[in-house]
Amino acid sequence: MLNNPEMRKEIKEEIDRRLMTAIKAVIDQQIAENKPPETIETLERLQTEGFSQEESYSLIGHLVSMEVAEELVGESGLNMERYVDGLEKLPEPFAKPRKSESEDE
Repeated sequence: MLNNPEMRKEIKEEIDRRLMTAIKAVIDQQIAENKPPETIETLERLQTEGFSQEESYSLIGHLVSMEVAEELVGESGLNMERYVDGLEKLPEPFAKPRKSESEDE
């Protein structure tokens, strides 16, 4: 069954979809609970800087994924200070900064 390339592709796509849904749910929960407040601040800042909502969620999602990975491998677990520091540095290192609309004026 897993030797079938088409089946492997479908399974990978399903796993990716579920992971993205879970990561978005984590971000939505952080926003709803305002914990940490830097999550909504970062989402709004990234959009002001020219990233779409989807791109902004994706950038924040990279940080969420990194924290989850740290916890899974048991290296250091969830580190809110590191997470907030990462939010403040976004979009780097995952994307280059974009020029905001106000800079065009």
